[in-house]
Amino acid sequence: VHAIPACFRLVENHALPAVKFRLPFTRPACALLLLLVTLPGARSSEAPGGLVKRTHANFTAEDRAWWAIQPLRSVTPPAVDDKAWQRNEVDRFLRDRLGREGLSPAPEAEPAAFIRRVSFGLTGLPPTPEEVEAFVADGRNRSSDAATSALIDRLLDSPRYGERMARWWLDLVRYADSDGYRIDDYRPNAWRYREYAIAAFNGDTPYDRFVSEQLAGDELFPGDPRALTATGYLRHWIYEYNNRDARTQWDNILNDITDTTSDVFLGLGMQCARCHNHKFDPILQKDYFRLRAYFAPLLPYENETAATAEERADHAKKLAVWEEKTKDIREELAALDQPYRDKAEKEAIGKFPEDIQAMLIKPAAERTPLEAQISALAWRQIEYEWGRLEGRIKGADKEKRIALRKKLASFDAEKPEPLPDVMSARDVGMKAPPTFIPKKTGDAIEPGILSLIEERPADIKPMPDSTGRRSTLARWLTQPENPLTARVLVNRVWQLHFGRGLAPNSSDFGHLGEPPSHPELLDWLASWFMREGWSIKKLNRLLLTSAAYRQSSIHPSPAAGLLKDPENKFLWRFRPHRLEAEQIRDALFAVTGELKLDSPGAGVPHTEPRRSIYTRIMRNTRDPLCDVFDAPLWFTSAASRDTTTTPIQSLLLVNSPFLLTRARALASRVEKLSPGDEAKQIEAACRLTFGRAPRPEELKQFQSFLQQQRGRLDVTLASSSRAAFVPEKMPFRDGQAAAFDPAGPQRMLRVTDSATLIQEGDFTVEAFVLLRSVYDSGALRTIASKWRGQQKEPGWSLGITGQQSRRKPQTLALQMVGKKRDGSVGEVVAFSDHHLALHKPYYVAAAVTLATSEAEGKVAFYFKDLSNDDDPLLTATVPHELAGGLANREPLILGGRSGGTDSFFHGIIDDVRLARGALPLGQLLYTAETATAMACGWWRFEPKPDALHDNSGLGHTLEPVAVRTKSAADSFDAAHAAMSDLCHALLNASEFLYVE
Repeated sequence: VHAIPACFRLVENHALPAVKFRLPFTRPACALLLLLVTLPGARSSEAPGGLVKRTHANFTAEDRAWWAIQPLRSVTPPAVDDKAWQRNEVDRFLRDRLGREGLSPAPEAEPAAFIRRVSFGLTGLPPTPEEVEAFVADGRNRSSDAATSALIDRLLDSPRYGERMARWWLDLVRYADSDGYRIDDYRPNAWRYREYAIAAFNGDTPYDRFVSEQLAGDELFPGDPRALTATGYLRHWIYEYNNRDARTQWDNILNDITDTTSDVFLGLGMQCARCHNHKFDPILQKDYFRLRAYFAPLLPYENETAATAEERADHAKKLAVWEEKTKDIREELAALDQPYRDKAEKEAIGKFPEDIQAMLIKPAAERTPLEAQISALAWRQIEYEWGRLEGRIKGADKEKRIALRKKLASFDAEKPEPLPDVMSARDVGMKAPPTFIPKKTGDAIEPGILSLIEERPADIKPMPDSTGRRSTLARWLTQPENPLTARVLVNRVWQLHFGRGLAPNSSDFGHLGEPPSHPELLDWLASWFMREGWSIKKLNRLLLTSAAYRQSSIHPSPAAGLLKDPENKFLWRFRPHRLEAEQIRDALFAVTGELKLDSPGAGVPHTEPRRSIYTRIMRNTRDPLCDVFDAPLWFTSAASRDTTTTPIQSLLLVNSPFLLTRARALASRVEKLSPGDEAKQIEAACRLTFGRAPRPEELKQFQSFLQQQRGRLDVTLASSSRAAFVPEKMPFRDGQAAAFDPAGPQRMLRVTDSATLIQEGDFTVEAFVLLRSVYDSGALRTIASKWRGQQKEPGWSLGITGQQSRRKPQTLALQMVGKKRDGSVGEVVAFSDHHLALHKPYYVAAAVTLATSEAEGKVAFYFKDLSNDDDPLLTATVPHELAGGLANREPLILGGRSGGTDSFFHGIIDDVRLARGALPLGQLLYTAETATAMACGWWRFEPKPDALHDNSGLGHTLEPVAVRTKSAADSFDAAHAAMSDLCHALLNASEFLYVE
């Protein structure tokens, strides 16, 4: 319906660039569009803007007049009569245009609304009630201009500013902590780029330097660890570890870097020119590959040390001492591993096509630059196999290896802390692989910029060990004469604060976008920005001290504005907008007082109360809250955030355990601030969530609600030990699972009736797990147990070892205490020696066969990485001496032990099953996820019939183990429950989720 009128206008006017292809076309409409553009005249080479076959020789006058590539004009801000309204030069441009459009600006925003607006804008966090009160008072005591300037300066100097701006930048460069694709492996060093971006914005690194560091930090600033870290920009592409077609994968990676660079720094959507000359913009296919040629010599590095020469020398000196003391152990380990490494390498190479195998086998010195690049990409798969040697080594070699590694670990105290490693990129050498246009004959494409701007190739000067191509690109991008870089950046910052760029399509300044609403202002800002030293802090200060930004969102004559300018592109009022996903999440933790503001270094799970920028961005395992509130996918550059309104958002805010927990935490906070004073508690809740005190009528409504809610609540139920079940989705698994957090609302789940569960004999316990952390000690993160953890009391516990494990960290282990074959009572620990990586889903099982007088017992461990279909189901059989005596009256616990304080699980557990007998492979859940007559209990955590239901049919229902504290907020009284409900309503309010 939207497409058809546009299609007819298209044919009538030959105005193809006017069609907005982002409309939600139906397939018939698309087909009609394709038909219409093939009609006679629709492809006329004479029609301005038509679908012409462009070359640099036939660029039209209209092409050459394309606004985005015009040199920056020297513009003088216009003189306006309304001098009382304007605060700086920006306002003169806007007020002049408002007058010409017959519009008037809105009045200044209320101080409380303004500080909330600017706090979210510059820090991503709400102001505290004390900050609001101080700002309002400051405005009364001196001019509002002085108070506003002081506020903005304080926010710009806050460490939170860098976190906010870095979050905006990471969207653009599609940063994530994982590879993407199915396996979505974690990138342990990616976070250092995130820290680089935060530090760069906090330190106000000039934007020209910021650009240069990311594109060519290794070339332009050799020896600078910060600049080397910045080249992580070139490493945010997605990667599939088991893609054997390394040649095509490398080609896709170079395309991705080219696409991102054109979007982020040039503001040009050049992807369309990859396959043909751009249909709407004067961009040639050759131009696309000219830009790509700058990156043709790239060579990615996974773990390059980012340290100064002095730091390297000092570390090498200390490391040499450790190496000398451990030389014999390391050599013995290397000799033991070598046959297994050779075999794994041979098998991995054999999986590649023959041409790739030839590259990998060829000595590195004999490879061409392209062969070196493809080999480096393919070699990652060999290193991946080396990382899994532990699963290949068996028998006596395995035991010897464990003993040697334990012996090596005894020297850990003498080993210096490793220097920081970063994901980076350098050139493969001084010679670049040639760049060709696919499926076309001709000479290699040399690096260069748009033919419309400069037809000749770039003047490249090779550097030591580098081609110098990226340095040349960085210098061109940051020269003052460049018409794009500064324009693009100031437009992005404008969009960040005003919700819409002066040019609305901030990553596409082409004909499919819209021209700027205030072209003179855009040019003036770009020129001013460069004159002011490319300072983003100064640019922020200029925009946020303007009268335009300080306007109210409420206009005295809204009808006139909506009629003349419904999109508010002329800024006749401030545009209200919903908070971004991370701002919502951070604000929830901030108003409850739970937010931790220190930097944790490496990313943390999204369940932790850290700022969202510090949480791990796993491309395929997303934070549910940020996901529903339109966080980007981080596969490609995101120039702006969508703002959708969906039922799922409301349902999550109303029903999710995360929001319910935040509501209780907010209630606890306001109760502690004003014990026994309900009116002050309500006022505190409003000041925290809305940034203002409740109005008199609101206070009466809230008090009435609390009174009614206290009467509605079932006090008996509210004070019971039964708590709400906390579900979570496990990656690569259907349905819901159980979330466990030692510091959260769900620490353990307990079987209500354990009397008929296994007391003696062989048994099998199995589960699907995702681990988020392990203990620093050797203690187990317990998956399931029937034991108090006392060495003299019988029982068993299945879990994952901690960092100081006597055998091996992060491995599946089964602890058992009972009667041994010799009649003594003691502990037996069986270790699977299978390593569980954090944040990955696994199937795990332990099938226990008890010893007899004739034979020793055994534990058969089963282990499968669910994220990797290529990984086989691993097994390990461990002998033991336990003959029985495991019977006890302890309940079966999931996620911990009876009375245990150092055994909590941290992560997700799904489908736990306990069965009689040591089940064979064919009867395990991994191979046959169905009921079995041997099952004693099977907990799947699905909502139907109930998340705590026993699917074995034996009635062994689970119940949450309540965590009691001494705080009044945890007493579950009706008054606290009612206040929690009120806080929950406030956290669902639009006034909390939006800024005005």
